[in-house]
Amino acid sequence: MTSALRCRATRALIVAGALVLALPAPLNALTARAAPPAPETLPLDMVVAVDESGSLSAGAVSREIEATSTIAQSVLNPQSRVTVIGFGSNNGRPGQNAVSQVCRPTVTGDGVSLQYLSECVKGLHRRTDEEGNDTDHVAALTQALATLREGSPAGALKVVFLLTDGRLDVPRSPAYGSGSDTDPQVRQRRNNGAAQQLGQVIGQTQREGVQVWPLGFGSGVTQENLDRFAAGGSRAGCDDRAESRPRARIVRDDRDVTRSLFEAYAAATCTGLTPTDSTTVEDGQTRELKVDIPLIATDGTITVSKSDPRVLAEFVDPEGRTVTTGTLGDSTFAHSGANTATEALRIVNPLNGTWTVRLKAPQRLSRRLVSATALWQGAVQAAIVPEPPSARAGQEVRIRLSLVTRRGAITDEEALRGLTFSVTATGGGLARPQTVQVRDDGRAPDDKEHDGRYAGVLTAPQAPGDVTLTGVVSGTGIRAERVPTTVTVGAAAATVQGQIEFGGDGTVRQGEAVRGLVRVRNDSAAPKRVRLSFQGVAGVPPALEPAGPFTVPPGDSATDFTVRFGKDAALGGTSMEVRLADDGDQGAVYAAGLLTVSVERPPTWWETYRRYIAAAAIVLLLLALTLLLVRAARRRRANVRGLSVALTLDGERTGAELKAPSSWSPRFRFAVRDGDSYAPRLVPPRPDGSDQVFTAYRAGAGVTVETPDGDRQALGFGVESGPLPSGHRLVFRDTARRRGPARPRRTPTAASTAAPTSMPTSMPTATHTVAAPPPGPGDDPVEREDPWQRTAPDYDSPWL
Repeated sequence: MTSALRCRATRALIVAGALVLALPAPLNALTARAAPPAPETLPLDMVVAVDESGSLSAGAVSREIEATSTIAQSVLNPQSRVTVIGFGSNNGRPGQNAVSQVCRPTVTGDGVSLQYLSECVKGLHRRTDEEGNDTDHVAALTQALATLREGSPAGALKVVFLLTDGRLDVPRSPAYGSGSDTDPQVRQRRNNGAAQQLGQVIGQTQREGVQVWPLGFGSGVTQENLDRFAAGGSRAGCDDRAESRPRARIVRDDRDVTRSLFEAYAAATCTGLTPTDSTTVEDGQTRELKVDIPLIATDGTITVSKSDPRVLAEFVDPEGRTVTTGTLGDSTFAHSGANTATEALRIVNPLNGTWTVRLKAPQRLSRRLVSATALWQGAVQAAIVPEPPSARAGQEVRIRLSLVTRRGAITDEEALRGLTFSVTATGGGLARPQTVQVRDDGRAPDDKEHDGRYAGVLTAPQAPGDVTLTGVVSGTGIRAERVPTTVTVGAAAATVQGQIEFGGDGTVRQGEAVRGLVRVRNDSAAPKRVRLSFQGVAGVPPALEPAGPFTVPPGDSATDFTVRFGKDAALGGTSMEVRLADDGDQGAVYAAGLLTVSVERPPTWWETYRRYIAAAAIVLLLLALTLLLVRAARRRRANVRGLSVALTLDGERTGAELKAPSSWSPRFRFAVRDGDSYAPRLVPPRPDGSDQVFTAYRAGAGVTVETPDGDRQALGFGVESGPLPSGHRLVFRDTARRRGPARPRRTPTAASTAAPTSMPTSMPTATHTVAAPPPGPGDDPVEREDPWQRTAPDYDSPWL
């Protein structure tokens, strides 16, 4: 290629690249617009101010340290900042400070920072008189405000947790007036001056948007004094619920300090709090504690009060895996406090379900109380879709809302219970904000109950303009970001309007599709070229079919479409907006629909066919059982146990009878010993096969006898056979108790009694009748004949 040709080719490639960049967005970009940022938990800028005055007991100091360590390690948002200060008083002596910084301002971004907070709180202590051990709330709040003014995380909620065991008491502090410490008037004047300054400082907290949550304990504290702190600070809570506004708590038993501070922290931060599980452990024992983290939780912290740093703790997730600092799946863990009495595990994207804390006590440990509690929060946002997105004045607009976390939409009814949903409409032609109530009860305008998709109706104002819709979600453990959307209201209806509907039951399997229908009314005279697309999809979007543009004719029309989820689609709830827009102007939206489904894995081979396999197994089992019963019945009928044979001569039995084997056997083998003598005997055959063996088989109400020559002949019980060479005859009886109904006895037919073609050498045939059965239980033996004395009719025998 010449140099000129290479230059022309290069220019052509550059021009082609520029054209590609100038073209409309590619198909993937059109079919999946960027989703809004994932919701996050509320960041905090928290100061824990702890009373160190001399009125504290040793137990109270221990509880303060435990409670402070627990709360310091429990913050959920890694951008949060925690500071711990201890306060007493400055009584004018050298080296005294009313406030000491126990833990410097620390951003809780990782396990190292959390571990520092678990260690530094040990600096809290009961002050001595030399350190200044009165109670200066003014200095404590002033220091807290100074800390919160500098370096506060963006968007953080500013909170002061005040732990104190008494009232403002600074009678020896010269900062509030000069004079002698022993003068009662000076002491009173100083307290009065401090109280006046305290009112000003509390007012400053309100102006700077700082909440104060007081926790009082001990006999000297009063509700009135504590209420002053709570009511004087900022009243703007983490949401609009009354329980989220600061209020004072009093703990009469210092053992409840930690739990009360937990409750205050949960209320201040819109955090959920699980019930505490507790037990005792001692001397090498292993114990397990259980805490639940609900489905809606996106962040959580499990804290363990061990009472003794030597107790070892392990955290086990609902799938039985032991976790520590690091990442597992899409969950991230930060472990802290391993060498302290309070241990914690912070989890981003926790598995929902029951978590286990496994505790192991060292040897020679006295009995200690251990407990575990979980704090959790669901960072959510409300996905809102108006139907239609453009409306005429006075038209009813259906509003659909779904709750979405960073892990997907929440469709589980139990997880949504206790939450309240509404939509606020502002702007445009509305004179004042309007609240639209939405519900998920299956009644119009809602399509299906308990599917996680809420619906309400807004009547468009008469004046044109853009109305802003904002979803409002509140409830325990919820941190809801408000992402607005708009409805364009015009004086007349849009030329093209549509409605998007979805089929199915709210669930879809990986690799399968949700069917939809878009209805369009085109009031223009020309067809419109339109395209379906997604809005608000995170990650790889599902596939839309039709994927490209299509035409809607004038008038009313309906077009089927599908949303197909890939085989690797994320499991769980998902919510997305499907829009119908002009192909040439994606900003011209004609219809919108909110698709909220729960994605499930496809059934395994076993799950698909297990019903059929179970049915086949039952049939085979029944068949096998039937065959076993039939075989058992046959074996029972064939069993010769209970048969006896004897010899008779002239109708009288001679010699001992021979019984069949007592074990199961289908044949009764015997031999006639000394058959040529006057007193032959019936004996079992010799093993060496030297005997002429007779074999008897059961046959209905008698037996079939096979002679040594191989001929077979039927005999009824009690009926004599033909004569043997000695003149004796064989006769059988049955002493076995048979199961089931008795079979009717049949008289042998002529075929069964006819002489064989070749006569046997051992036993000739005889014509006979079948005798009655042997005596049974309850029969009268006098009226029954002895079967051994029954005789056959006279006949000519070839042996005689």
